Amino acid sequence: MTERAHRRHPEPHLAPVPDACYLCKGSRLRVKFPARGGGEPEGAAAYNCTSFGHRSHPPIWECLECGMLFQWPIRPARELLAAYQDVEDPLYVAEKDNRYHTFRKVVRALGPARGRTLLDVGAYCGYFLDVAREAGFRPEGLELSRWAAGHARSLGFTVHGVPLAELAERGVRYDVLTLWDVVEHFADPRAELEAAFRLVRPGGHVYLSTIDAGSLVARLLGGRWPWLMDMHLFYFGRATLATLLEEVGFRVTDSRTYTHIISADYLLRKVGASFRPVAPVLELARRVVPGAWAIPFNLGDNMLMAAERPA
Repeated sequence: MTERAHRRHPEPHLAPVPDACYLCKGSRLRVKFPARGGGEPEGAAAYNCTSFGHRSHPPIWECLECGMLFQWPIRPARELLAAYQDVEDPLYVAEKDNRYHTFRKVVRALGPARGRTLLDVGAYCGYFLDVAREAGFRPEGLELSRWAAGHARSLGFTVHGVPLAELAERGVRYDVLTLWDVVEHFADPRAELEAAFRLVRPGGHVYLSTIDAGSLVARLLGGRWPWLMDMHLFYFGRATLATLLEEVGFRVTDSRTYTHIISADYLLRKVGASFRPVAPVLELARRVVPGAWAIPFNLGDNMLMAAERPA
């Protein structure tokens, strides 16, 4: 990059071309998916858990050395923090019963509760906290959205409204950390997972779910993969996520697919937003298909990874 370009972009994340891969620092990079837009939500709504901004995104780069995919340029962390603080997502509340179904299945991956302490990072409205409490954990949450944190606190939970690093500085420790569909939203996942490492006691565990950019369906769909979205900053495969976890000190212990339970109506709306040419047909289907049907949804492109902080 020229000296003039450096002067124009004093903040590295604003440079038009990344200097190196975020993960391996390799220099062999290419634009994998050019920028696309049109019809995506604006403002804080673009960061809703239930956002319909599918296949609208800035350029997504690929490292030809390790396979990492990442959005570039990337919004400054302070802007992302402000956007997430303003998120309000009533559709998530409308899907409450199915969120509980999803979490009651996934909590089994954590093993026996035995009164262990748990921090759910990105706790949103507190539904997993409620399920974890039912299972016998002693859960707390971390949630930046003021709206969502209010819902979680109304269920009787302690919810920290600060970034992970700030909570880690307080010296608290937990037996278990969970990050359900969170790591792909971090402006700096390495720094956030380093903070997570400090928050887990030696011998404790972290569990993460995220979209799997290395899955068969993601590779087959390419640029048509619905999860290429403005709010997804990093696209991990199993190998790249494991590499990052182990780089910050964790030891990966398990990796599997992750199943969401969603309503038929929500599924039809999501597919319509993802594949717009068929949206009119799906709108007709919504009039016929019972919208409340609960559907297990797993195309193999969502993964759950478990890791341990060595004792």
